[in-house]
Amino acid sequence: MARINYEVLEFDHIVEFTNDHTVFAAARENGSGHTHTRLFLVNEATGNVYARNGQADSWEQLTDTDRGTVIAKIIAARNNNIPVYKINGTNGSI
Repeated sequence: MARINYEVLEFDHIVEFTNDHTVFAAARENGSGHTHTRLFLVNEATGNVYARNGQADSWEQLTDTDRGTVIAKIIAARNNNIPVYKINGTNGSI
């Protein structure tokens, strides 16, 4: 997966799965003249954060600074009133 520039992510919307305490978040990465859509999965129970690697058809776990940056940006996006959709179900992805 090409290295994501986490500092320039702009989150578009969030989907919360209340039954399994997970959150999907969609973001745009604007850099080098191209816009890329990035997907993230956060397990609120464990604190694990994953980024979707579409080329490898897999989820990659983020650690350290990248994890913290994504969580901080999701919190900031929520505080800036981006759409948050709540579903009483499970995501079934991982």
